[in-house]
Amino acid sequence: MSDNDQYLDMFFAEARDYIQMLNDNILQLEENPENKEVINSLFRAAHSLKGMSATMGFNTLTELTHKLENMMDKIRNGEIVVDTEIIDLLFAGIDHIENIVAQIKENGNEDIDIDGFLKQLEKQISVAKNRKPEEKEEKPAELGLELSSEEIENIRENKKELDTVYQIKVLLADETEFKQARASMIFKSASELGYIVKSEPKKEEIAEVELENNKIKIILVSSQTEEDIQAEIMNITDIKEVKIEEIKLPEKEEGDKKDSGESKNMTNSFEVSSTVRVDINKLDKLMNMIGELLINKTRLQALNIKSDGFKEVLPQLDRVTMDLHHTVMQIRMEPVGVMFNRFPRMIRDLAKEEGKEIDFIMKGKETELDRSIIDELGDPMTHLLRNAVDHGIEKPAEREEKGKDSEGTINLSAYQKGSEIIIEVKDDGSGINIDKVVQKALTKEVVSKNEIEEMDRHEKLQLLFEPGISTKEEVSDVSGRGVGMDVVKRTIASLDGEIFIESKADKGTKFRISLPLTLAIQEALMVKINDEIFAIPLNAISETLKIKTEEIKQVKGSDVIVLREKTIPLIDSRESLNLDIDYGQYKDKKEIPIVIVKSGAKEIGLIVDELLYQQEIVIKSLSNYLNNVPNISGATIIGDGEVALILDVRDIA
Repeated sequence: MSDNDQYLDMFFAEARDYIQMLNDNILQLEENPENKEVINSLFRAAHSLKGMSATMGFNTLTELTHKLENMMDKIRNGEIVVDTEIIDLLFAGIDHIENIVAQIKENGNEDIDIDGFLKQLEKQISVAKNRKPEEKEEKPAELGLELSSEEIENIRENKKELDTVYQIKVLLADETEFKQARASMIFKSASELGYIVKSEPKKEEIAEVELENNKIKIILVSSQTEEDIQAEIMNITDIKEVKIEEIKLPEKEEGDKKDSGESKNMTNSFEVSSTVRVDINKLDKLMNMIGELLINKTRLQALNIKSDGFKEVLPQLDRVTMDLHHTVMQIRMEPVGVMFNRFPRMIRDLAKEEGKEIDFIMKGKETELDRSIIDELGDPMTHLLRNAVDHGIEKPAEREEKGKDSEGTINLSAYQKGSEIIIEVKDDGSGINIDKVVQKALTKEVVSKNEIEEMDRHEKLQLLFEPGISTKEEVSDVSGRGVGMDVVKRTIASLDGEIFIESKADKGTKFRISLPLTLAIQEALMVKINDEIFAIPLNAISETLKIKTEEIKQVKGSDVIVLREKTIPLIDSRESLNLDIDYGQYKDKKEIPIVIVKSGAKEIGLIVDELLYQQEIVIKSLSNYLNNVPNISGATIIGDGEVALILDVRDIA
């Protein structure tokens, strides 16, 4: 890779971060137009993006970010009032930035016409030139002790979190006889309340100067309240009046390394840390090497060499290999907030377009997931959320007719449950009309009437994931619940995940996605079927047991067992895998090994020949020629160097 390519990769990565920061801050600005910290953060992000663009020689992007920076400066100075029109204009600017960056990434040029938008920006900036800045309350001249830049910097370095900077003016009574003594007492009291930055007259000169107009001026840094400070000083004899005002320190100059630029409470704050950006392809290659190391370690263990040195080295190798594996896994993990942060802007725009009021709530953004899964999950999550806006949430008038609040709610949450990550999309909208789903499925001949009669509510909802099933009467530019849902399920299945639906009429709908922490390495139970070894992922297993032949019952012609008062269907693994079957072989067995596997809320008992051992397996995908083998999701290499196929229990169930 050339130096220029490396700089470009860095530019694209940082541009993505700044674009997200701009989006997040504009959303916050829309909520609170007076938030100066947000405005300053916007200005800094635009300024940094402009500097990066200029360095790389992207002139169109530089001009656009420069104009946006000018507008944000006018907002910061109160010359432009933040309203819906300004917010929309800022968002349009971010969209143009994204389009230009995408164009550069794809074609290496900025061949996008933004002249019309630049004129819009220039118009707003020109209007601002003729508008006086909002009048700010000036401090009375009598309180005006000015701080030098050195004094301001000193305050910043020493000021604690709860400290406030105050201007204090103390006026002595005209009849005061011992003014210097009273002044000394004022300084002593102020010093006990905090620390004095500046005063007039100076503390060390108090005995040598006359007090002009009986006034003492002090700049004090203190954690005390104005009321406490005033009460303390007023307790001194001969004090006529105490005036106190809080001082707001000026903003730091651009480029000051001590200024993080974000409020600690802001969702998009970027903490300074010692990090480096690593190409995901390099991590994939490293993970493959770790996988090969795990395979060879397993083969070494299988050799069972009778040597003291071997027995001593093997546990150490095992420990180092496991530590290395877990470390690389941690490097690959990324908070789902990286993906979640793109959605508030999308929800806001869609809600405005549809004339709906939506409160979008995100939880669990810190939950970590393998980066490769996050990359693939973006499109399905976008589809589910767009569906929630378009079909889940009703318009305000319709919600009020139903006795609901005019503002709908969409919740997006993530949390870890064992070795899985659960992501949920929940809305309080109209819910899914199951009758329409069934009717559409019958019309499309996805199922027959007899099959529908055998289905429960959950199974009917699952029909939404069949191609072409939609409850939407009209085609929408946004999305439709059911339109493309087959693609959503297929993508999640390719990530070794599952998706489930819960819905109640006029109460809302919840989609729950279950995903593995990583796709590369998993714990598995090794079983023997017809003298061949197969792997079953541990996260798909509820339990294992051995049953007697007489415990197998018949329900509607199918084998079942009753486990803790729950009827569980039995499936012969050889039948599912199209292997040779000897139906009489179980009669001679005292015990039959069973693996209880789960697929969503459904459980089945998988009959196998032998339960072997638990092992950490490296998952290898099958070749393109074997991609769609039923009931098989991949392969792994076991201790003796042979290949073992991995069972896909979702297909079997």
